[in-house]
Amino acid sequence: MTAGPTAGEVTFEAVAAEEFPGIVPELAELLADAVESGASVNFVQPFSAEDADAWWSAKAADVAAGTIRPLVARLDGRVVGVVLLVLSRNPNSPHRAEVMKVLVHRRARGRGVGSGLMAALESLALAEGRWLLILDTQSGSEAERMYRRLGWREFGVVPAHSLRADSSEYLPTTFFFKDLREAPP
Repeated sequence: MTAGPTAGEVTFEAVAAEEFPGIVPELAELLADAVESGASVNFVQPFSAEDADAWWSAKAADVAAGTIRPLVARLDGRVVGVVLLVLSRNPNSPHRAEVMKVLVHRRARGRGVGSGLMAALESLALAEGRWLLILDTQSGSEAERMYRRLGWREFGVVPAHSLRADSSEYLPTTFFFKDLREAPP
C-alpha cells in the first residue's frame, strides 16, 4: 500500500492488488456496518459480514486486472473507510472513471474521512489519466451534501431509483460528475 495524505491520525492509502485479499475481512465489516446504519450502497437488510465478504471477494479479479483501484482510510491501523475508482474499459472513454462504494465506518465519521478519501481518489484518478468522474448517491443524504461541498456537479435525479436499506420505501438517487481539469469552485 502506498501512503497518502493524512488528516490527523487518519491515513489514506491506495491498495496494491496483491494486498487486496488480505483486507477483504475489514472491507466486509465496513460494508456490513454501512448497510446496517442505513446507507444506500446497493444492498438491503438483512445483510451479513459474510454477504459483504462475498461481494468484496468477487471484486478481487478486477482489482488484480487494475480496472478497480481501491483506496482505504485507516485509523490506528484499522480500515475505517474505502472508495473505489472504477476505470472505464470502453475504447471511447479512456478519460473517464466511476466512483463507487464511498464508505466510512460509523466509529470514524466526523473526522474528515470521506473528504480525505475523495481527495486521495481525485489524485489517483489524475495519475491514471482519468479526469472525468461520475458517481451517484441517495438524494438528500449526508453523502450528497459532501459531494456538493467538494465541488461535484449534479446532472440528474432519478425518482424511486432504489430501495432504502431497510426496504421500507423507494428513494430518489442524485447523479454527479466532476471534471478534474476545472478549477475548484
